[in-house]
Amino acid sequence: MGILQVLGNGLATTVRKSRLLVLLWVINFVFAAAVVSPLAIIVQHELGRSYAGSNVRLLDLSWRGEALLKYGNSLTAIGGGLLAAALLFLGLYVFLNGGIIGRLLDREGRPTVAAFFADCGRYFGRFARLSLLSLVFLILTYEALLRLVSALISPLIENARVEWTSIILSNLHLLIALLLLSIVHMVFDYARIAVVADEEKKVLRSLSHALKFLKKRFFRSWAIYLLIVAGFLAGTVVFYAVHGLLAGPTVPFVLLGFIWMQLYVVFRIWTKTVFFAAQAEFYRAHPY
Repeated sequence: MGILQVLGNGLATTVRKSRLLVLLWVINFVFAAAVVSPLAIIVQHELGRSYAGSNVRLLDLSWRGEALLKYGNSLTAIGGGLLAAALLFLGLYVFLNGGIIGRLLDREGRPTVAAFFADCGRYFGRFARLSLLSLVFLILTYEALLRLVSALISPLIENARVEWTSIILSNLHLLIALLLLSIVHMVFDYARIAVVADEEKKVLRSLSHALKFLKKRFFRSWAIYLLIVAGFLAGTVVFYAVHGLLAGPTVPFVLLGFIWMQLYVVFRIWTKTVFFAAQAEFYRAHPY
């Protein structure tokens, strides 16, 4: 199966399973609302319906500085709450992956709420162990390979005679780091798919399945991954270009900005499902 055919089949799967997008968006919206509400209450209490309040952003440095001075005694509680929310989101991310992959790989089954959460619970333990294992691989990859790359590139940057050479080499270093990250992420994506597709209960065996699969078709698998990443980056550029045109204090602009932001959230969720759907199609089409 060719790369374009894999991508086409993956896109078709996400269309058939479009109910997944709605369910994931609802979960994302509820979680984000629960996290942002305390900060929104502070903004409303401080600025109310003023012109400044309609234009303030959570990353606005001047407003944030004043808020830090006033609520300095509460920073520990606020920071702890945000950290707890981040950890909870990571756990939720792992939990939802089971439902996403489970429903995408079940070609005949419908992505009902009951079936989705059943898959979330069924695969959560194995996916959690894979996530912890992926952290180990990331640390080893960055400690070993990136240090080697840094040792090779750093002298060239220091001895560069023109600024452009330093900029190019620095960006090359960053690009290599991102590519290494994409490889590790891709390997563990296939390990998660192997858990579901092969009904593998041992995470090390599922990782072994993924590595055996990628051994013969690594570059095609990586090309599929990078093409989806390129599509996501292009969509993100379009999003921010349009989002900049929607900035304004009036109610129509605020509503349009909110709607556009939610469309971007849906786009990100859809991209995630395309990743899993395309990779699952490729995995099933080429038994290792």
